[in-house]
Amino acid sequence: MRGKVFSLVIILMSISGIHTTSYGQRIVDYDNYSPAYFDSVRAMVNDTTEEHYVIRAHRLPPEETITIDGKLTEGAWREAEHSGNFLEKEPYPLVKPSEKTEFAILYDRENLYIGVWCWDHQPDKIIQVITPRGTSGPDNLMIFLDTYHDRRTGYKFTVSPTGVQLDELRYDDVKRDANWNGVWYSAGSVDDKGWYAEVKIPFFNLRFRDIPEQIWGFNIIRTISKNASRSQWKPHLPEWDNTTRMSKLGEIVGIRDISAGRQFELRPYGLTGSTKTADIPANNTLSMGADLRYSPTNNITTDVTINPDFAQVDADVFEINLTRFPTRFKELRPFFTERTNIFNTPMELFYSRRIGARSDILGGLKMTGKLAHGVEFGALGNMTGQSVFTRTQDGGAGSEKAGYAVFRAKKDLLGSSSLGVLAATKEQNTGYNRVLGVDGSFILDDHNLLDMQIATGQTEAGFRQNMGYLLSYTRTGDLFGIQALLNRVEPYFEINRIGYLQKEAYRGWNKGSGLLRFSPRINKHGVRRVILNMEVNHAVELFTDHYINGWLAKNSALNPDPMFGAVESAPGGIRSISSGIRRPGNTSHHESAEIDFLNEMSVTMAYSGFSATELTGGYAGEKWLLGYATRSLHYGTRYAGTVHLSGGTYYNFDRKYVGTRQTVSMSGEGRLRRNITSALEGEYTRTFDGTGVQDGRYWKLSSNTNWMFTKDFYLRIHAQGIFGTTYYQSEVTHNQYLLSALLSWEYRPGGFLYLAYNEGRIDRATPFESQYFAFNDRTLVFKMSYLLNM
Repeated sequence: MRGKVFSLVIILMSISGIHTTSYGQRIVDYDNYSPAYFDSVRAMVNDTTEEHYVIRAHRLPPEETITIDGKLTEGAWREAEHSGNFLEKEPYPLVKPSEKTEFAILYDRENLYIGVWCWDHQPDKIIQVITPRGTSGPDNLMIFLDTYHDRRTGYKFTVSPTGVQLDELRYDDVKRDANWNGVWYSAGSVDDKGWYAEVKIPFFNLRFRDIPEQIWGFNIIRTISKNASRSQWKPHLPEWDNTTRMSKLGEIVGIRDISAGRQFELRPYGLTGSTKTADIPANNTLSMGADLRYSPTNNITTDVTINPDFAQVDADVFEINLTRFPTRFKELRPFFTERTNIFNTPMELFYSRRIGARSDILGGLKMTGKLAHGVEFGALGNMTGQSVFTRTQDGGAGSEKAGYAVFRAKKDLLGSSSLGVLAATKEQNTGYNRVLGVDGSFILDDHNLLDMQIATGQTEAGFRQNMGYLLSYTRTGDLFGIQALLNRVEPYFEINRIGYLQKEAYRGWNKGSGLLRFSPRINKHGVRRVILNMEVNHAVELFTDHYINGWLAKNSALNPDPMFGAVESAPGGIRSISSGIRRPGNTSHHESAEIDFLNEMSVTMAYSGFSATELTGGYAGEKWLLGYATRSLHYGTRYAGTVHLSGGTYYNFDRKYVGTRQTVSMSGEGRLRRNITSALEGEYTRTFDGTGVQDGRYWKLSSNTNWMFTKDFYLRIHAQGIFGTTYYQSEVTHNQYLLSALLSWEYRPGGFLYLAYNEGRIDRATPFESQYFAFNDRTLVFKMSYLLNM
């Protein structure tokens, strides 16, 4: 099997043609640069006594305005200070890029303006595509701002030649939160000299100090698709890790007498929809509510919500999940995505999608901010039940009544380090889940990072052994890196009513792992870089009698391995276990190699060997993977694709035995037109029992198409099917189909119209029943929201 796989990868590589001249990829000979040149660049980057990377912002006169059209024709752009002299970040660090870039910065009392001239001597190769907000085009600019100038937090704004926007928050120097969505304005244009970007960022999006004159961290990265390169104003030294660091930005100076502007934001919404589930009458919904945001200072924000806008207009996609853990879905609801990075901890003690999963959210309060002396805080509270502002046909029967509360505080320490505490709880009449944790993130120097956390998670059962511990060390670098992790989760550490942890109740572990990465840059013979990883893990499972007895009650056919002790039966057929081993140990290793070619194609190979323990006993196994990827759409090619083949040992949690599986997955995406992109994905998995007899077969097919009418108005159509057949005592088929359509229009900044339609159907075939393409559920939702600034 593996020999055939290697042959397939070689064939794919030869068909695609791995040549250094593909897609216009240029070749740079480092021999043309002396060691003194690189020494001088490093000296400028590390020199904080000279103003090598400082630009002065130009204040607009009261009578002058800037029109955001991407033209940069106003006189203020010519009068402002210009800067440039970019150096490359990828693929040839610290050398001059193929094209020149320059920029200028303007401001008035309530807005920051950034204009960028992206010169290009081959303007016909600039890719102008329209994609949904939250994505980036192949040619783009990434703008970084550290407005608090604490060298640890900030914002990233990405804009393309068509003005498409993407943004995110940055925190703890190198960490990111892609859920944040700001209200800002952008436009681009292209002519025979290159392309231009014009950006306006209202200050009410940003947090900054209340001082007469601001100094902000700043940097710009330009991506050039025709040769898959990235260059930036203040160079990123190759010995650092690849993530842009908030502590390594240049500076904007000269910003004076500014205001955060509007203190109030009101976001009313109205929603109407209908949900139909098989065998249940249609449930018609009419709902309205509002969010109010109040910012009394530049550094504090309060959100109050009544029956908040938590409509899930994008359906969760299906996954082939052969584990006993639920799939973790991304949070998409606006109230929870705004400035919630403050609640992030090394162990996910708070997972916002737990809130409102079983009922309406009656109301909520959230307050976040950063105080003097580097204290950042966040507080959140929600009540769930049946809302009086929501009218449903069934009256909301079965709604879960619960209260949720989360409090978080962090203190800046030692440059870019921090120490924090988080407390969270879910309270019900029937019980509770209370969580308390202390964590720290310590950036020791440019290369060494340390994360730690100690937490307790308790329920109404009141068990002891309810602690969790985590200590993580990372050594970053271009040539090699190291990661080490120590993690202890006690059996009764429970957070999954308010947080997220892939853990079964009453079971825990002690784990230690180490990873070594060696990643030399080749930049010759068609190869850009080789990345080699070697990882070793050792885990001690922490079983309890509660855990084993729970499985005995749920599975009458389960016979635990004698190592766990003797099973005894009580009157009434209740089985229990005592004595035996409760702490078996297991070791695993993982090796991988990735070859990145100069034309942006790559090949990946990985192998793992492991031992594990489940209730039916200990077992050993292996896993392997081979992957191939063409140049991605992000780097300018019109069509792109990947293929992955994997296999190895796995544990069948339905049948409680060790088996094997084989998987092939393929994906492809393409720009059908300037404003239409489409992606296809397929996956096929076969599973086998311990004797090699096939016991399962699973397919997943999906397509996702975006048709952009403008950059603010689009139609998304998603179709997916997952097909599963098992062969145990008899053949059983269960297939699921999903069709999802979303029409979205941002008719003004922060104001949206949505029309969403989701329909699910199923096949079910057993010796006792059969259904084919039977209706399962249908949802139709229309939603309108509006943003009013006051």
